[in-house]
Amino acid sequence: MSSKSLIRTLYVSTRAVRTVVQDASRARNIAAILVKYGFGALIDSRRRRGEAEAPQDLATRAVLMLEELGPTFVKFGQILSTRPDLIPERLADRLQALQDHVAAVPIEAVEQTIIDSLGEPPDRLFKTFDRVPIASASIAQVHAATTHDGRDVVVKVQRPNLRATITADLSLMNFLAGRVLDVYPEAAYFDLPGMVEEFQKSLLRELDFDVERQSIQRFRENFKDKPYIHIPEVFTALSSSTVITMDRIRGQKLTRLSPDIDTQEVARLYLDAAYQMLFEDGFFHGDLHPGNVFLEDGGRLGIIDFGMVGRLSRSMRERVVDIIFSVLRGDLEGVARIWYSIGRPLKQVDYGSFEADVVEILEMHAVGKPLDQIDMGAFLRELAQGAMRHGIRLPSDFTMMFKAMVTTEGLAKQVAKGINPVEAAQPYIETVIKERYSMDRIKQVAFSELVHLTEVGRELPARVERLLTQAEAGELEMRLRHDAFEDVSVRMVRAFNRTAVSIVVAAGLLAGALTVESHVGPVLFGFPVLSLTCFAISVLGIIWLGVGVLKGR
Repeated sequence: MSSKSLIRTLYVSTRAVRTVVQDASRARNIAAILVKYGFGALIDSRRRRGEAEAPQDLATRAVLMLEELGPTFVKFGQILSTRPDLIPERLADRLQALQDHVAAVPIEAVEQTIIDSLGEPPDRLFKTFDRVPIASASIAQVHAATTHDGRDVVVKVQRPNLRATITADLSLMNFLAGRVLDVYPEAAYFDLPGMVEEFQKSLLRELDFDVERQSIQRFRENFKDKPYIHIPEVFTALSSSTVITMDRIRGQKLTRLSPDIDTQEVARLYLDAAYQMLFEDGFFHGDLHPGNVFLEDGGRLGIIDFGMVGRLSRSMRERVVDIIFSVLRGDLEGVARIWYSIGRPLKQVDYGSFEADVVEILEMHAVGKPLDQIDMGAFLRELAQGAMRHGIRLPSDFTMMFKAMVTTEGLAKQVAKGINPVEAAQPYIETVIKERYSMDRIKQVAFSELVHLTEVGRELPARVERLLTQAEAGELEMRLRHDAFEDVSVRMVRAFNRTAVSIVVAAGLLAGALTVESHVGPVLFGFPVLSLTCFAISVLGIIWLGVGVLKGR
């Protein structure tokens, strides 16, 4: 089938008319490349699935195809490689090797972008500006320069007309995602449209260099007390949404250190920086591979390329630590419950089967092993893959974190033989655990829960009134599944009882936490009796709720 058949296919599909209007010639080009690598069924269902002109395996063909399709698809493959929960491990490994393979932008176009963005040509803005680029990638081209006060810098310039090209490609990509589901129904397992939507948001953020500049400044603030970590300074007056100027990082790649370097110390510095990002800051570099970390002459670690970053809220970090803590206590079922609560089910989940799979993974990777012998990255990656097999999708920042941990552990072991990455993470994990169960944190959680329950209690009468109004108007529709023939009114009474007891439990926790440091009244075991009484009431309430849940009441 010729590439022109894609245009016919697109015109008869109302979903893709806008795509054709945007860039018909690009659509023909993409069609030809899909056919070339054996994915012609995506544009014509009459073609045989798996048909290919080349004998390579699927992963090889996919990588070659993405490279030839260009910058947008290369970036998609690179981001897809951070989702081992969604794609086979072999394909994820191959996608990590994707290279941009783009020709350098002519210097005249680079200069014009700088003029349009900063108002003046580079020979006025800088003392020197190297016309030959240091690097040329899919999003931007990097040139060395010197400021008028003698600072060595690099100038990252976005490729011209890139946003228009990417917008057209994203439209085509959305169409192709739908065609994948039509041709390969089993691909629903991967939630490809959702992945494309996430990618679109990520890529559009990466196109805005103001976002990267803000990320760099945040990293600088996070590491201001660690002089051995060098985050480049951004020159705001020489930066914009399409141009960013920053310190030039010079040094040895961590995989090519000279023989006189203490590799154990270098690996420890690298792990310390990575784990601070993951467990303490909750804001981390998404791709700390060997090309983005350098050992400078003064012994500092310089980090570059902040286009891909991940964010982990306090609660998300605590969930990860809860999993590790449950593993150490041997609570395998607890790990399954936490893992299930993290994800978003895409379908009805057989929880018993899901729990059995989690327990099997734990027994393979963690049971009977001390923390420093657990391959944490591989362990969490297998948990993520297991969740997806059961139709549970994890937040993208979680999976990016797993990818970051795998990359970090792998590079550290490559730099220094015998280094123990988990041992380096242990102080950060212990700190999160201590903060999680500190009195200040208990007060904060108790107060938040009390506020939430108060809001629920305040809204409950209005909700009941709305339900009654709908019932009187004949607009109320109820769906009852007669599983156990239990009276609905009994369930409502139990729900109200649980809500009331939950409010009492939260109030008791809050009152106990607020009075624990007071010196009012008698003291028992070093704590005020009033505080102990409040905690005792809360514990009794929790036991009542737990027994009720276990008995199905």
